[in-house]
Amino acid sequence: MRIVFTGGGTAGHVTPNLALIDKLQGNEIYYIGTNGMEKQLTEKYVNEGKIKKYCTVTAHKLQRKATLSNLLLPFRLTKSVNEAKNHLKRIRPDVIFSKGGYVGLPVTIAGKQLHIPTVIHESDMSVGLANKLSARFADAYLAAFPCDPKARPVGVIIREGIMHGDKARGLATTGFDGNKPILLVTGGSLGAKALNEAVAACPKLAERFNIFVICGKNKRIGCEFVREAEFISNINDVFAAADVCLTRAGANSLAELTLAQVPFVTVPLTKQSRGEQTLNAKWFTERGCGLTVSEDNLADELYRAVNAAYDNREAIRAKQRAQRDLYGTDRVADILLGYDPVAHS
Repeated sequence: MRIVFTGGGTAGHVTPNLALIDKLQGNEIYYIGTNGMEKQLTEKYVNEGKIKKYCTVTAHKLQRKATLSNLLLPFRLTKSVNEAKNHLKRIRPDVIFSKGGYVGLPVTIAGKQLHIPTVIHESDMSVGLANKLSARFADAYLAAFPCDPKARPVGVIIREGIMHGDKARGLATTGFDGNKPILLVTGGSLGAKALNEAVAACPKLAERFNIFVICGKNKRIGCEFVREAEFISNINDVFAAADVCLTRAGANSLAELTLAQVPFVTVPLTKQSRGEQTLNAKWFTERGCGLTVSEDNLADELYRAVNAAYDNREAIRAKQRAQRDLYGTDRVADILLGYDPVAHS
């Protein structure tokens, strides 16, 4: 079976695709994206042969307000759709899967014009603008949560290995011996700076916790009481070693922590956001999977919240175990395989 994946702009639009690509090995897989983040994140998969070819198109961000840029968008979008159509005509896929982001829209439109079945998936509790538009052209509209009456909730798309990390390897990655509980800090690709700085300004956290910060590219804090790395490849192992996590509120991140049974304190990103992280945090904390602190109160609440999440870790883990049905990777893989013309001939 020949499958085209698309999606990009942030890691949250790419890592679910990689989880599906891992699950669907044995099929012929292509990726259509821009020259941006998604190309960097998929490079290893191309080099390993998991992705047969990476194809580039141009994609332009849609603004949610009236701007001169939006007036030019129809012309730019037409160019991007034509680029995508040229790739799709050469590849001749059986199905297209779009995880969202602005690169997904022209590929989804091109798929509709070429009569190629197209499946899209929304991760957050509110639907991104690109997916709202893409839904008009998709054959199947899936979502992690009941975020839209038109979407079919199927769960989050994450690597199965997230639930089966190795604590010893995680300790080796962090450089800690496990004699103190470990606080993991991870802010994602957009919101790391504020979390990093808040931890650096709270040295009394280090009295109780060993602190490991995934600081993000070029965002090292150089703090003497933390250990940090810009990026790690074995996050499942680090989750297994962590006792509590300070995180943003991307849906994928909160789902991963929940399924890995890591109690968390989440600080929703509100500036550079349409409000989806606030809704994501509300959904998970209402179900007892963690605690929420607003960024405005982070300096005052950080120490108390982290300690509260750790002190109540067993109760939180019990609530997290009740959300095992969140894992949707196998369901989405089965849906994509359902478009295999050989299986239905």
